[in-house]
Amino acid sequence: MFKLILQLLYPKRCGACDLPLLESENFLCTACRIELPKPGLFLKRPNWLSVKFDGLFPFSDVHAFFLFSPGSKVQHLMHQIKYKGQRDLGTFVGAWCGAHLKNNIQMISYDLIVPIPLFPKKYQERGYNQAACIAQGIHEKTQIPWNDKLLHRTGQSKSLVGQNRVSRYETLTDVFKVTNPEPLKGKHILLVDDTLTTGATFLAAAEKIKAAGASEISFLALAALK
Repeated sequence: MFKLILQLLYPKRCGACDLPLLESENFLCTACRIELPKPGLFLKRPNWLSVKFDGLFPFSDVHAFFLFSPGSKVQHLMHQIKYKGQRDLGTFVGAWCGAHLKNNIQMISYDLIVPIPLFPKKYQERGYNQAACIAQGIHEKTQIPWNDKLLHRTGQSKSLVGQNRVSRYETLTDVFKVTNPEPLKGKHILLVDDTLTTGATFLAAAEKIKAAGASEISFLALAALK
């Protein structure tokens, strides 16, 4: 009875549409689980994701679980995960993505998941790294090992908002550092982040990981802008 009263007073809300959830629903309502735009993993190349990286870096795969557009439910979902402290929501959706990865036999080629790190000031403000929450969720379904201690973000001089890919890349060129190269050597690394817009963040991080000895690098974003 007490649980029912709490639910009436403080209803759980869908992370995408913000409507109250039914007692049987967690994090996302049934309608949003069905309707959120998912382009599909392991798309045949070339595709709208691969063109962001083709000719710029020798990557293996690039994935996006959701299709992002301004003002959409996906944007609201990402905002909840990134800025509203919804780390459990991030892990939940990461696990959903991981379940789709697990159903594809190519998934077994990934040796290690590495989330894109936040630079220290933002981590202190938020108390968590949303990309690490997503990586943890993927790990829970796939059992691919993950490690958020190998790649460090030393800082960032200015906001990336409004910058094109070239400007973003120049800003990010020296902000990533591999702290321990040994676990990366000879491995196929799946780099994970919450969003993909121009791809500059993935490129800057991937170059450092490749230089540390990784044999292959693939990219996965929870949501990507087409």
